[in-house]
Amino acid sequence: MVFLKQTLLAALATTSLPQPSIDSYYRSRPDLAPPHLNITIPTTSPNGSEYVFIAPYSMVGTLGRPGPYIYRKDGDLVWAGTGYYAGFVADFHPTTYLGKPALQAFQGNMDSSHGEGFGQHVLLDQSYQHVATSTAGNHRVSSIHEFNVIRGETALIEVFYTTPANLSAYGGNSSQKWLGNGIFQENNIATGELVFEWNSLDHVDPSESLVTLGSTKANSGLSSAEAWDYFHINSLDKNEEGDYLISSRHTSTIFKINGTDGSIIWRLGGKYPSFSQTGNWTFGFQHDAHWQPQLSQPGTEVISFFDNSGDGTITYNEVSRALIVQINHTDSTATVLRKATAPYDLQAQSQGNAQLLFDDRIFVNWGSEGAFTEFGADNEILYHAFIQTGSVSYRGFLENWTGTPKESPALVALKTDSNLVELYVSWNGDTETAAWRFFYVNGQKKSQIGLVDRDSFETVFTWKPTFELASSASFVAEAVGAHGESLARSSLITTTAYINLLA
Repeated sequence: MVFLKQTLLAALATTSLPQPSIDSYYRSRPDLAPPHLNITIPTTSPNGSEYVFIAPYSMVGTLGRPGPYIYRKDGDLVWAGTGYYAGFVADFHPTTYLGKPALQAFQGNMDSSHGEGFGQHVLLDQSYQHVATSTAGNHRVSSIHEFNVIRGETALIEVFYTTPANLSAYGGNSSQKWLGNGIFQENNIATGELVFEWNSLDHVDPSESLVTLGSTKANSGLSSAEAWDYFHINSLDKNEEGDYLISSRHTSTIFKINGTDGSIIWRLGGKYPSFSQTGNWTFGFQHDAHWQPQLSQPGTEVISFFDNSGDGTITYNEVSRALIVQINHTDSTATVLRKATAPYDLQAQSQGNAQLLFDDRIFVNWGSEGAFTEFGADNEILYHAFIQTGSVSYRGFLENWTGTPKESPALVALKTDSNLVELYVSWNGDTETAAWRFFYVNGQKKSQIGLVDRDSFETVFTWKPTFELASSASFVAEAVGAHGESLARSSLITTTAYINLLA
């Protein structure tokens, strides 16, 4: 029913989504096929400096080009990461590494039955070139859920570690002997040095899991591929004091961990909570827990997280929401300070995140519901979009970004039967071009034939020459910045007949 609701809503979304071209592809980059954004609540600032960062993939196998993408808020493509990251891609967004802006993402594979995976985390610079690859230490393999760069040098990562274990205390028989252990590490990105490692089995008994042994085939415990994923870490954070915050989906608990000895300082939710939840509010199967120190007062801690409120089997609340919660250490209470509830009654049974922005806006990615929303300071909806039907993104972000691609602009010139020349130009990942200048080149002679404002990922200019074009006629496009400066030029290209391109 949820999927049908999304499909109907997406069909109604007819707002200002730019189309690649008249035939729904980019003529200058026909190899790119970004998922469409179906915008149901358009923003009032579609061409601002904030961009949407998502890594769509299809849960039903219908998406042709899964991977990382950057969009303007009106749905116009900024960057397609096809070929820059490999395999399944998740947690794609800007970060800061060694004092410089960078892009980060997980790349690898995904075990969809567990929602886990194996791979590595890759950082790109502002020209979309490789900067660093982060891998787990201590003979571990990084999983999907987290890559949190701490103070530009180290990274928090999650590991799904399958290991043989005696599961008889949890109802297991002699054949059920594989457990999925939740481990997290902090590593130095540049050197790979292990800074800290925490093992859930040392601190949390599997009896706390809401996903019981054998409850699904994937959690049968019969093999390493079907290990019982009792804990399931899905987010990590670190505070200035050096302690860690963990979200454990399968225990519906958020833990504060001592950064020195790994002991549990407190628990929010789950079977053994440290705090009473004032107002009897509930949450469960949550994601993306983060400290919000700017909101804390003496004797309190404030955290934000994405409350899925259900996993398809157990339901806490009928609708997912972003929560900001105050932990009060004086009276051992947990109080909801703010709640941003999903529009259209969306409940994400998996995935999702909540990003608190600097001016009290909240950007929420609704995980398995394939949608995202920007909320104002009073929780009013400023912007909402569905990702192309059947597609979802593990996390989504709204961030400022400056992209200066190393690759040159792509240009194609199509000559029509009426002696018109249509020039199509794009520059994948560029955020700085304000206009395009076009030149006709004949031998050693170069003449400017047009200057047009950039209006989308691909800009089109039509030229009607007053003379018969020479067979050697060529064209160049030049990217022009906001102050008239030249940013880059395309390669010299000759015209292509329409019939050849479309055959």
